[in-house]
Amino acid sequence: MATGATAGFTRGSSGVAVIAAFSDPPSVRRRKALAMAQPTMGAMTATPAPEAAALEAGIAALEAQRATLGDAVVDAALGGLRARLAALQAKEGAAPARALKQVSLLFVDVVGSTMLSQHLDPEETSAVMDGALRRGTALVVAHGGRVVQYAGDSLLGVFGMDEANEDDAERAVRCGLRLLALGRELGAAVLAAHGQAGCDVRVGIHTGGVLVGGGGGGAGDESAVRGLAVNIAARMEQSAPAGALRISQDTWSQVRGLFEFSPPELLQVKGVDAPIVSHLVHKALPLAFRRGARGIEGVATRMVGREAQLAALQAAFQRLCTHEVLLAVTVVGEAGLGKSRLLDEFQAWTARQAEPVLRFHGRATPQSQGQPYALLRDLIATWLHIGDDDTLDEAKAKIEGGLMPLFADEPAFAQGHAHLLGHLIGLDWKDSPHLRGILDDPKQIHGRAQHTAVQMFRRLSRPAGAQRGTRLILQLEDLHWADNESLDFLGHLCNVNSDLPLWVLAFTRPTLFERRSHWPHERIDLQPLDAPAQQALVGELLQKLPAPPAVLTALITGRAEGNPFFTEELVRMLIDQGAIDASGDTWQLQEHRLVASKVPVTLTGVLQARLDGLPAAERLTLQEASVIGPLFWDRALIALDARAETTLPRLVRRELALPRQDTHPDGLREYAFQHALLHQVTYETVLKRERRLLHAKLAAWLAAQSESNSARAGDFLGVTAHHFQEAGAAAEAAEFHARAAEHAIGRLAHTAVLGHVQQGLALLDTLGPAARHALLRWRLLHVQERTLDFQGSREAQGHALDAMDGMAEALADDARRSYAANRRAHRALHMARHAECETIARRAVDLAEQALAQGSGSAQELHEQRLFNLRLQGLAAVHQGRPDEGQALLQQALDEGRVRGLFKLQAFCLNSLSALALRRGDHVRMLELARAALGLLRRAGDRRNEGNALINVGVGWLNLGHLDAAGQDLQDALRVVAQNGDRIAECACSLGLSSLAHQQDDDEQALALARRALDIAGAVRAPHYEVLALLSRGQAEIALGQLAAAAQTYTLAQRLAQGIGHGCRFDASASLARVALKQGDLAAALQQAEALMAMAAPPHDPAAGDSPDSTHGAVGRFDGAESQRLIELTLHQVLAAAGDPRADAWLHRAHREVQAQADTLQDAALRQMFLARIPVHREIVALWAARGGR
Repeated sequence: MATGATAGFTRGSSGVAVIAAFSDPPSVRRRKALAMAQPTMGAMTATPAPEAAALEAGIAALEAQRATLGDAVVDAALGGLRARLAALQAKEGAAPARALKQVSLLFVDVVGSTMLSQHLDPEETSAVMDGALRRGTALVVAHGGRVVQYAGDSLLGVFGMDEANEDDAERAVRCGLRLLALGRELGAAVLAAHGQAGCDVRVGIHTGGVLVGGGGGGAGDESAVRGLAVNIAARMEQSAPAGALRISQDTWSQVRGLFEFSPPELLQVKGVDAPIVSHLVHKALPLAFRRGARGIEGVATRMVGREAQLAALQAAFQRLCTHEVLLAVTVVGEAGLGKSRLLDEFQAWTARQAEPVLRFHGRATPQSQGQPYALLRDLIATWLHIGDDDTLDEAKAKIEGGLMPLFADEPAFAQGHAHLLGHLIGLDWKDSPHLRGILDDPKQIHGRAQHTAVQMFRRLSRPAGAQRGTRLILQLEDLHWADNESLDFLGHLCNVNSDLPLWVLAFTRPTLFERRSHWPHERIDLQPLDAPAQQALVGELLQKLPAPPAVLTALITGRAEGNPFFTEELVRMLIDQGAIDASGDTWQLQEHRLVASKVPVTLTGVLQARLDGLPAAERLTLQEASVIGPLFWDRALIALDARAETTLPRLVRRELALPRQDTHPDGLREYAFQHALLHQVTYETVLKRERRLLHAKLAAWLAAQSESNSARAGDFLGVTAHHFQEAGAAAEAAEFHARAAEHAIGRLAHTAVLGHVQQGLALLDTLGPAARHALLRWRLLHVQERTLDFQGSREAQGHALDAMDGMAEALADDARRSYAANRRAHRALHMARHAECETIARRAVDLAEQALAQGSGSAQELHEQRLFNLRLQGLAAVHQGRPDEGQALLQQALDEGRVRGLFKLQAFCLNSLSALALRRGDHVRMLELARAALGLLRRAGDRRNEGNALINVGVGWLNLGHLDAAGQDLQDALRVVAQNGDRIAECACSLGLSSLAHQQDDDEQALALARRALDIAGAVRAPHYEVLALLSRGQAEIALGQLAAAAQTYTLAQRLAQGIGHGCRFDASASLARVALKQGDLAAALQQAEALMAMAAPPHDPAAGDSPDSTHGAVGRFDGAESQRLIELTLHQVLAAAGDPRADAWLHRAHREVQAQADTLQDAALRQMFLARIPVHREIVALWAARGGR
């Protein structure tokens, strides 16, 4: 600390001026000091506590200036202040003047102030010091501390002086790190303003007992702190290098695991015989929870017996940094074997590495296992600092603020990406313009939101234009409790982002593999410690006990059986029972108590013994917390028992409960049991009657949270159902199971939905057939049936529909009868039971009309339901060979939908009519209808179907030969489907673009696009699209003269198409004939042609010129083929080359069909494009013309 005369002026924690000496003349200094003191005396408020604090600070300020102002001036000024303070204290029943308290003391000193005073004038020096101490005071106060002393260019802050908190030491260290940042800012400012380098701060912290206030009667005595701890804290600061923070071992023991430290150093402190261990603090570690470090409080232990596993993790980290590869590593071990300690050690090691990494933290819990995407939510919430107590609007703002910048290259869709992902992880975003039109399409929401999540990690790792990727580590704890949806997402993430430097690092118990036997990972197993490692661990734990007797170490190692957590709990239990006296720096063994101690033989017994040793109030609080779960919130606990507000901090100090580190002090704070086993043992000690009462109180509190504007309102639904169920409140539990299922289906969380439905229906069965529960049963059946439909579980869906029919009959409700019939008709359509679909859909229309006549149900919903059923009737008629009747029904539904403003219905009807037009070869009508559907889908915000409609429009233009328009729409479609993450649609779009490139004679590009489509089809396991992609690849290979490759491609396409019964098997066979012909192998070409003609179906019109009786010979059709004209052209060419008279019939058919379609085009330019720009059409027309039109 500098000893020069210069110092500064700042404000204390009360905002009152604190004065220090400057190099002004005495008269000037007195005037300044008194001027500064006057606001203090005039600014007292009517509120006693702030006034008292202000008076104390003012008295301290004046006392500090006694040497400057003189005794007479100070005493005169202090008289009134002391009298007022005494009156306030008497009125308020002031606290005792003297008290012993455990506090954390922080000294900060400005380094280089003496040098500064030698180069600057007093006014400039004053300004620098004023600012530094003012800002330093503000930081201490902001971190919950109190400034009690200013001396020259230093200050002393105390944490825990007014009220002890479990995190006093942690807040002091965080404040110290922030003060170092302030010092760097100060140095930079002084250098810039005055050209003087070397200005900085140093900080020291110690935690220990002090005497607060009382004694001497001097002004400011009430806030004075005395004791050896003050000297130790001062020594920590004095020995710290400039720009550094040094803490004592006593402080370190309370914050270990939260910060990165240098190796320990020994310091000699005046008045202390033995050297004191100290540590330099470098930075805070990004831990989600304050984890009690392995060992006993006050004893620093090294990790034992896990060196090989740590080395394996370090090697994986090096691979991630060196090779930029995707890694999936899972650390597997039973409870208590040291997964958490290994993680802490690895995390501390990575923090010291030069390679920067972006780390995400996620932790699964038993409560979150039934919450869809809970683990993904935890990863995102930790990254974006979304708190459990954030309002919905606050959480939404953080999601938008974190995600939208990542999609800055897509400004029109960036907000939509944020809303979709937020909705997926549980935020209610139903009012978003990006979701309103698709809320009835969970598949679309799910697919697009998952794509956003995948892209989020990709863009964080590899921003646009970056040459190297940022390493990402997804650190997942307790993966055995993860929800199924998050596990599915992690697998998908690894598949899609396999080219990124991404590491999925998971820690789990072996039970994970009962659910996911094929979890992709490199596995690192933790086994119980062997005998040498067990002995070493006991030695670490008992390091303060001189020469531990063999009987004691044998007792501990024999019971613990290589389980580190068991070992530590045994030592803690022996301390609690008094067998080991750990009150001093050196421990003592009380042999008579060791003999009398009953040491349990199991870990459960040890934990039970520790619980039994707790004070009754603390044990009760821990039991109440166990009812909430292994993770619990302070407000929930206080709702169960208000006394927990006092006892919870004591459990934290015992490290039985661990507070979440990143929770705002005034917010909803989350805590975790020290270990999952401790939670289980504690819960088992709660009497069943008490459990039910506590579950009931907790359920009521949770139910209120689910109705609130909390960001986690949806997450509370399933937990609330569980607690109502445990309380024996079946009806309430069933209600919340229904709400949880309805919440989950919007996220396509099938397992969660069906689980809640099953439990809800079972609970309703216990309540009997009461009519008041009928609507609740309907809700459960409704969400169950929709989920089974999404899954394609048709048999189970049929059973659910039977139950819905029964409920609709019991309620005598035609609206519900109509809805159930509509769902049954949909099921029949999916199963290709078209006659059944038509019959049921007709009945659904009749029931909807009856309900409308009766005035039951929502008229708008009933009209929409009626018209959707009319559409189903039309589709069924088309599939049964009655296209005219089907078209009339579809048109009727479309017209009435327009009148009623039902946009989605109109889009679906237009799409069906467009497909029918294409089937009839009316390309112009198909294109017109597809474009109309596209406009409606855009208006509804249905991005998924908008992408599909764009593809339809692009392909429509392609089929007409309008290549420029096709290219524009297909490129637009590709952007939309890529943003949606719709891989199937991306594959289809790539195929359209490949065909376009081929028609434009750019077959290199056509080949690249076909290969891309094939890769996508293989990745998403879509064999239909794999066949189409192989046909496109072969077409490009033929054009490029790669005939051998084309033959292999078409052979593979033929085999795959035959295996799935695909109509493109005809195209593959024709293409093989075409390749053989180009290779000069006429025999092979004829063999393929004969086989192909043998598979042809009879012609639709026997009277046509290509009938079996025609002079040209028999010509059949190839239903389901991709390109009938190309097949016909190929057969003509092969047969003509062989001199076979049947060749003419195939050319006749091909030309007739091309001309018939061209004749429907009224636009001459478009007709010309159709005939000249499509290669197969161009070739057919040329061959026909060469024959003289015969």
